[in-house]
Amino acid sequence: MIGGTDLQAMTAALFAPGLVVLPDAVNPAPQPIPLQHPNHPMMAADDLPDPKTGCIIGVIDDAIPFAHERLRRGAARSRVAALWAMDVAHDPQGPGLDLPAGIELRGARISGWLRDLERGRIATEDGIYRAAGILDMNRQTTHSAAFAAGHGAAVSLLAAGFAQDDPRGADLPLIGVNLPPRILADTTGTLAPGVMIAAVLFVLTRARRLCRQIEAVRGLPANSVRLPVVLNISLGLTAGPRDGSSLVERFLDAVSGFDAPDLGPVRIVLPSGNHRMGRLRADLPPGRFLGWQLPPDDRTVTPLEIWGPPLSALPASPMQVTLQGPGLPPTTTGFTAPGQVARLRDPSGAELARAYYTPTPRVGSGWRECVTLILNPTCPERPGDPWLTAGLWSVAVAPGAQPGDYALSLQRDEVLRGFPREARQSRLHDPAYRDLAPDGFPIPYDPAGSPSAVQRADTINAYATGTTTLRAGAVDRLSEGCVIYNSLIGQRQGGDVMVRVDSAPFDGGMIVRGRGSGSFGIMSGTSLAAPWAARWLAQAMAAGARPADRAAMIAMAPADPRHPDPILPGPPAPAYR
Repeated sequence: MIGGTDLQAMTAALFAPGLVVLPDAVNPAPQPIPLQHPNHPMMAADDLPDPKTGCIIGVIDDAIPFAHERLRRGAARSRVAALWAMDVAHDPQGPGLDLPAGIELRGARISGWLRDLERGRIATEDGIYRAAGILDMNRQTTHSAAFAAGHGAAVSLLAAGFAQDDPRGADLPLIGVNLPPRILADTTGTLAPGVMIAAVLFVLTRARRLCRQIEAVRGLPANSVRLPVVLNISLGLTAGPRDGSSLVERFLDAVSGFDAPDLGPVRIVLPSGNHRMGRLRADLPPGRFLGWQLPPDDRTVTPLEIWGPPLSALPASPMQVTLQGPGLPPTTTGFTAPGQVARLRDPSGAELARAYYTPTPRVGSGWRECVTLILNPTCPERPGDPWLTAGLWSVAVAPGAQPGDYALSLQRDEVLRGFPREARQSRLHDPAYRDLAPDGFPIPYDPAGSPSAVQRADTINAYATGTTTLRAGAVDRLSEGCVIYNSLIGQRQGGDVMVRVDSAPFDGGMIVRGRGSGSFGIMSGTSLAAPWAARWLAQAMAAGARPADRAAMIAMAPADPRHPDPILPGPPAPAYR
């Protein structure tokens, strides 16, 4: 049963001290916990959702502001059923003893802090975050919860925020997960899959426990309460197989396709991505070199994934990759078997990059070869560290590889606010690629017959190519056209559903709520489209809708663009031209 067991089943290696969480966050001895603990109820009895009209909203992000007034019923009744803060100092007296790291906060306890806030025993909302251990400036970590406006605040409050007197919020409790800062800082996604799966399992186990609490409080038969769950994950990758075969995608498909006897249907919403124009994707035949522009002052490694065409069986001779730098001769990998690591060096023996050969089974049958090429920084962090000359490099799949197009994808490598590192995004370079038309307007789609290997097509979030998740894209409010940054599914589709996010084609951003009650900020991106879609879907499922699959969810989108709901069916009409 997916998500039906306690989370101590997650391996200790995943949350080893110093790997993704600080040492004091690790639970040294995870153990099963009671289904219903008298000292740690999920929610106060009066705050439980209606078993017939309820829907659980799950959010996996960072720094979810659980004390915010938009997550309350009245002044002091929390609508948060549970929150797992993964990288907070572990509390051996708390309810989350089955968790491998961090703490769990439950709604009843949060409501107690809100009552203390209302009575003046806690001076400010900040005091609640400090009392909970979420905000602790003595710990050497990135304090996302201290930001005035943050990604997790915007996303969670778009998905689950309601006015305190809005009756719709009463039956839409929130179960959230604050991911560790190190997971969010690692834009390569290397450590993310296991942590993401643990986060999803937490949402499912706590959703089940909330259903069981409703049954116990209201005297209902066991497993008769089966609230649906709508889970928003406004995260993504710019590199991956993009064929539904990644570990995260296969897990999300399994969760969405599983009919549990003790929980309602689970539907998952993801952003379609923001990197259509980023020059991070290309298709390349063997033997053709493609430019790779490495920026100066990049203190981070630069990863590139090269995915081969589908194969019925692995070839006897692995694919090889050739790298060439400014003023350097080409150097080629020498793989002979799966799982090997190759070190590419210049004529003096200095290491330029490492390459990893990892063939991957496809969903159903067959294989795809994959080489991950990781280049050293262009600016050393410390004296003696390896580094590369910035400028125009080039990469190729060496001749002799299996015929077909090879998909190149650069990982996002940008500065994330609050993380003390200097990241610079590299780009793929083809002289035939054009950003702008002669009239100065951006070219939003790949021109027919373009000789450029660099492309805008198939730039969809690499977590979002499974078969069941709903992909949310962004349109602007003025033209209802797909925004220029919105990544594409295939050649032209921006998302399964589209959400009005930006103000106009060249006026990006929408007003979002900040961490503190009453605070605001301006943000943009499909990360904001996904929680709007999750909110819309949760309200529909609370009203009784039970879409069986992605097609059914898309069919629910209102076709009338004048509809007050910001959801539109995708794809929209092309914009800008």
